[in-house]
This record gives sequence, C-alpha cells and structure tokens, in this order.
Amino acid sequence: MLAERSAVTDPPDVAVLDTARELLEPNAAEIVEGFYARAASRPGLADVLGRLSDSDLAEVKRAQADHVRALVDSRLDQARLHERGRSIGRIHALGGVEMDLYVESVADHRRGIVEVLDRHGDVLDLARANSLLNERFMSDLHGALLGYRALDHQQNRVMLELISAVSEARTVADLSRGLVEGLSHLDGISVCFFARPDADGWVQYETGAGDGFEQFVKDVAVSGQPLVSTAQSTASGMGPLGRAWRTGEVQRCDSYQTDPTIVPWRGLANRFGWRSSAAVPLVDRHGRSRAMLSLQAVFPGYFASEAKLAMLEQVKQAAERALADLEERPTLNSGVSAYGDRSSHLAKLSAGKVQMVYQPVVSLPDGHLTKLEALARLRGDDRLISPAEFLPAFGDDELFELFDIGVRQSLEALRDWERRGLITGVSVNLPVVSTGDDRYVRLVADVLAEYAVAPWRLTLELLEGGDVNRALHPRGRFLGEFKDLGVRLSQDDLGSGYSSLLRLRNFAFDEVKIDQGLVRGTEMAPGAALHFIEPINDIAHSLGLDVVIEGLENDGLIEAAVQLGVDAGQGYGVARPMPGDQVLPWAESYRLDVDPLSPRTPMGALAGHVAWEHRVTVLGEHYARESFIGVDTCPLTGYLDRGDHCTGVVDAHRAVHAAALLSRGSDAHRSSWEVLAALVTGD
Repeated sequence: MLAERSAVTDPPDVAVLDTARELLEPNAAEIVEGFYARAASRPGLADVLGRLSDSDLAEVKRAQADHVRALVDSRLDQARLHERGRSIGRIHALGGVEMDLYVESVADHRRGIVEVLDRHGDVLDLARANSLLNERFMSDLHGALLGYRALDHQQNRVMLELISAVSEARTVADLSRGLVEGLSHLDGISVCFFARPDADGWVQYETGAGDGFEQFVKDVAVSGQPLVSTAQSTASGMGPLGRAWRTGEVQRCDSYQTDPTIVPWRGLANRFGWRSSAAVPLVDRHGRSRAMLSLQAVFPGYFASEAKLAMLEQVKQAAERALADLEERPTLNSGVSAYGDRSSHLAKLSAGKVQMVYQPVVSLPDGHLTKLEALARLRGDDRLISPAEFLPAFGDDELFELFDIGVRQSLEALRDWERRGLITGVSVNLPVVSTGDDRYVRLVADVLAEYAVAPWRLTLELLEGGDVNRALHPRGRFLGEFKDLGVRLSQDDLGSGYSSLLRLRNFAFDEVKIDQGLVRGTEMAPGAALHFIEPINDIAHSLGLDVVIEGLENDGLIEAAVQLGVDAGQGYGVARPMPGDQVLPWAESYRLDVDPLSPRTPMGALAGHVAWEHRVTVLGEHYARESFIGVDTCPLTGYLDRGDHCTGVVDAHRAVHAAALLSRGSDAHRSSWEVLAALVTGD
C-alpha cells in the first residue's frame, strides 16, 4: 500500500517522474509567473505580496519554482517530500500567510504542472503521472499542515509559560522580564522590549530579551540612532510604538522594507535582521497607556495572521491586569501566584481530589453510544479545575498518578453503568511521557484484571509529541504491548497524527481522531474545511482506521460529518462532558435525528455535495455509470427542493456541478463554490 512505501522504488514510476521533471524544467518559472499574474485579484494574496521587496519577491519566485520541480523529483521520497513540505509550511506560517491561502497557492501550482504535462501525452504516461503527482501533492500538503500546526502548538506552549510568568510577578521589573523573556521564545522573534516613555515622551527601553538586545541598547545609546517618540507631530512618533501609545491598541509594521512609517529605523532594522514588528500597549483601568511591548521578527508579515494578532491581544490582556495590580499595590508581597497554584494542584492530586467527567462518542449516523471519553478534572473549593490549568504543573510521576486514578475511576464507572444496563466503552488519555515507561503497561494490565473489564472496552488515546518519529521501534514496541493486552489505541489530534498517516502502520492504532481545530471555522469557510476533512477521512479509512471527529458543536456539523462518512463523533452538539452518574439518563434519552439521505441543515447539505464530488471526480464512479454525474444524485439537490431558498441558488448548484466535472479544484470551481456556499448558508 501507499502507506508502506517510503520512496518511489518502482523503476517505471521513476521513469515517469524523471520524464515529467524534464518536461517541467523549462516551464517551472512560467508556472510561477502565471500564479503571480493571477494573484493580484485574489483576496489576501495581494496583501502578502505587498509586504515583499523586489529582492524578496525574486527569491520567493525562485523558491517556488524549485518547489514545482520537487513535486516531480524522483530523488525525493515521500518522507523527504513530506519534511520539505513541513519546512515550507512553517516558513509561510511565520510570514503571516493564512493556511487557506497557502493551500490555494499550492493547488494553483499543481494545476500549472498538470497543464504543462497534459501537452506531452505523446511522451508521458499521463494517467500514471497524475496519480504519482496526487500522492506527492498530498504528502507535501499535509507536511505543510504540520508545519503550520507545529507553530500553533509552540505558540500555545509559550503562552502557558508567559501566563505563569505574569502571575508570578511581584514587581514591575519581574513582570517586564517575564514578558520579554517569554515572548522572545516564540519561533521567529528576534528581540522583545519592555518600554515606557520618559517625561518628555521619548521611549526608553527598560528590559529586553533575544538575540542582539544588548547590542541594540548600546547602538541606541551611543550611535545616535533615531529615538521613538509618543508625539504625533514628528516622524519619530509615526511608527508602531508611537501609534500604540496614543491609541491604546496593538499596532504593527508588516514590512520594514515597504512600510513608509518605519523609514527612520529601516537601517537599524536591516543591521539586526528585523523584517517586521508589533507594538503592544498596556493600558490601565482608565484606558491610559502605561507601558509597551515591542516585538521584532525576522520574517515580513509575521504579525499579520489572525493567530498572531489573537495571541498579542491575549498577551495584552494578561499583562495589563498584572501591571494594573502592581502599580495600584506597589507594596504587594503576597496573593495568588503561579507557584501557589502549582502547589495547590499538586496537593489536590496527592489527596486524590481527581474527578473524571465523561463526554459521549456516538456512532454516525445511527447515534448509538460507542464509548465515552474520560476527561480529568481537579476538585477545587467551588469549581472543577481544567487540565489547561493543572497539567503544566505535573511531571512524569504526577502524570502517571493522574493516569492511575483516571483509569481506575473510568473502569469503576464502566462496571457501574453495566450493572445498570449500559454496556459501552471508555477512552482515557495516555500521556506522551508514557512512551517507554513500563509502569503504564503494567498498570493497565493490573486494573483490567482487578475490575474484570474486557480489554476491548478500554481505548487509550495518545496525543503525538514532537519526538514521536525519532524512535519508531521503541514506540512501536511500547504500543504493541498495549495491543497484546487487547485494548484499543487511538491517535488523538489529527493535526499531529496526519503528518505520519503514511507511516501509521508502524504503530498499532485502531482509530484516528480529527482534531476540533480542523473543524473550527467550518461555518465561516465551509468549502475549504469540508474539502479538507473529506480526503483526510478517506485516507484514514484506506489504512483501515476508524475515524472519530471532535468539535461537533451543532446539528449542521453533525450532519456534515455524517455526509462525509466519518465513523463517530463527539462535541457539545452531541453532549457536554458530564459526571458519571449522569451518563445513563443521557444515554436513555439521547437520539441522533439525522437522515443521511436527506440533510436538513445548510452545512449538512454542502457536505453532501462534497461527498458527491468525491465519488464522481476522485473515485471515478461516473466512468462506471453515467447516472452518477446527474445533479439529481447530489444530496444538496433534495435539500434545495425541500426548502424556500434565495433566487439563484439552484443555478449556482448546477454551476458547481459543471465546474467539478470539468476541473475540480480549478479557479472556476473554487469561485462557484464560494458563491454556492454563500447562497446556501445565507451569508
């Protein structure tokens, strides 16, 4: 199978790729230029290009031409192509390119390759070339997805560290050091400053961290570099710091090379390798600016993405609260701190104050309960404390103790439900640090015997860590020991797991979970999300894996998952996590009212059309029977017939059908999809 192949070893395939590469070589630059000729009319891409200098743009074009060649380079096996895609995805993410724009751009390049190859059917096996290209394109694209998600995970880790540092600060100096040191750990950040203006309005850098900070301070002090003013009347006050101080809002410079407001500091930025910047003002409870954070990044557009802007707003809110408390109570030397929170969490764990809550996972589309995911909480004085708060405090031993308590509570709950007439399964999260730790295998074996629970009723969910592929044999042996016990294994968080879908057979997983991060935003951009989830589900099934989708928050997403053929799902639209004594009443009353043949929601109907496109254009059913391609075979048709929809939606639906049959993924198809989705959802 494809999943078991790490390289193009078949000599005929190598020959096909070599021929394709030879044909593309003189056309690679042309394909890239064609993309840029169309880019100006595409929302978002013009903004990205506007951040680049002429030399930057020339370098980007050269790199993209190399990428076009790499897609048909037989010397790059699947693993290396995937890793290359991951690196490229990371760079684009650091440059503020949103994921959907990246996917659109790569798809455009792929179309350009196909157009060139189609002109050479006399010397090239086009069918095999397209098949190989599809395989390599998917490997490259999902590598890029991992690059994006790796940065998200790293940013989340930094944010946890930052919030801890902020909560521990007892003086303004402590707060400033914690902020700049934490933010300087972000991938792509060169230096971060904590600054306040003096009595004359000139910004003074009080604390900083990152490469070149000390040299920067020396340069500003002795070399006459332009200072920054908070006044609007001079050029030195028009940059991000000056604007941030006056407005109280986050300001940014997306490119030192093209932003006219940053001219006074362009030479300084060039010397230190800064390409973009952001300024975060910290205001008091009366809305007055009290201090600022200045971040300098090594990529243009670094702060332009929605994720980075959201992060800066989170930093702003947390730091403002801490700064206000410190300035209002300058003699404060006690109170809640990160250290106090950690001590409290550890004490609660030691006292066994752990409570498992359970979120149902239901079969799609029949709705029967397949299992419940057990989620750990700590019992506080007046609330349950979430893992986001207590897990950072736990080391290896604490995580093992938490797992021990969690498995025992979960199996006890299974026995209690069974005594009351409900036979189901339960899944428990297996910490990443468990790998190679034989205590976990022994514990699972012991508790299964102690509670007399059939092993297949226990699923262990493993969230992949960054080091998962460094030692395949030890990981495979470790998971194999669990399989020998008869328990089920689930690969949690598809964003990480999908990076190794082609190698998942190295591990003994039974299912893979589509992370709610991939589901998030489906209603805002249904075309991109639905078209992305569908092939992921298809490939996982081709590997013999069951697929569970998280984040089903409403009926529309549930119907969409049903239409796309996902096996099971969970989310607030099904049920929120609940105490064990509430599971049986819920199970007795729950009904999943979904008709897979007749979707009733806009999202479900659109997903039905995506499934139709996949059957016809990817699986090729229209070759077997002409009736497969009719618009009446699409679930969206029935949905439109049953409702009172706006004028033009039927015509838009037919236009998408025609575009899909002609060239699925083309500009015409994508544009038609956007029109159809807007009409169906009423957006």
